[in-house]
Amino acid sequence: MKFTWRYGCWLGVFCTMLVLLSACGTGPRYQVQQDDLVVTLQFAQAPVVNQSVPVDIIFQRAGQAVDIRTVALDLQMPGMVMGSNRPLADTVAVGTHRVNVLFTMEGEWSVVVTGESDQEAVRFVFERIMVSP
Repeated sequence: MKFTWRYGCWLGVFCTMLVLLSACGTGPRYQVQQDDLVVTLQFAQAPVVNQSVPVDIIFQRAGQAVDIRTVALDLQMPGMVMGSNRPLADTVAVGTHRVNVLFTMEGEWSVVVTGESDQEAVRFVFERIMVSP
């Protein structure tokens, strides 16, 4: 293939768009580790009061996906008595689950992730999830 000016321009535009798109819509990321199991919460965007936001829950051991089933999140506001807000996550791939969450007040929240594997029940607590007004 002969390299032309037009080809170079399209390649430059493509690379620029790829960089811009990868930066869009990336929200906060939180990680917790227990023993050798790491759980990551990846928000699509920063949580805002009364706006549903997709969250990916990723389970890994030594960098490899871990099969966890019946994954649920329990959204809690420390010091407040709140109604039950415990959405179940859908499995996207082995080790990756997705759920839409809705925070009902601004401030600091805790997110408790629960699930089960063949060997154990898992429970991870993520502290200080900040929600904007």
